[in-house]
Amino acid sequence: MAFGAACALVAAGCLLLVPPARGSGRGYAETLRTLPGLITRHPVLRGAATRGALWFFAFCTLWSGLAVVLSQPPFSYSAERIGLYALAGLAGVLATRAAGTWTDRTGARRVVLAGLAVAGVAAVVSGWTLTSTVVCLAVFDAGLFAAQVANQSTVLAIDPAAPARFNSAYMLVYFVGGTLGTAYGAVAAEHLGWPATAMSAAVAITAAYWHRLRS
Repeated sequence: MAFGAACALVAAGCLLLVPPARGSGRGYAETLRTLPGLITRHPVLRGAATRGALWFFAFCTLWSGLAVVLSQPPFSYSAERIGLYALAGLAGVLATRAAGTWTDRTGARRVVLAGLAVAGVAAVVSGWTLTSTVVCLAVFDAGLFAAQVANQSTVLAIDPAAPARFNSAYMLVYFVGGTLGTAYGAVAAEHLGWPATAMSAAVAITAAYWHRLRS
């Protein structure tokens, strides 16, 4: 609740204090109103946002589900111990630099497909046993972070004169996927168990993979 209130205050501050873009005369609120139109008018943006939402759904499903599973018997880990699993996410941070380099060399499509393939396999393997979860999470995060870097590069290239607007539209859809994944992952882990939760993440990643493969 406190975090939500803080986000609301920041949003209100942006609406009141952020000046119009230089030379455009467009204020922050007006810029926000243009984002849905960007999504409907630009197929490249729409496709990238759809893929991003699918794998962020998978990302949040796996991580929120893992927190629920580890907090229950037979593990019964404390919140602090569960939080240490987030250190596996450092692999994702390290993957972003390499992903940027390979995107420049081979193109975004190949990097997205490779990242999703790696993440999908890691999600499936993690569903078999929690003993290998830390390693799988590191590989999972690295794959999705690489895909994200390459995917965003296609969004930013749509209109070099307005990259921030297109990236904002992309992130709007992206975080909708993540919000749904967070809610679903906790419920799935509670009622369906960890293997089904991990497989749900793998299915979402597979859907994103096929979407990129066919586009």
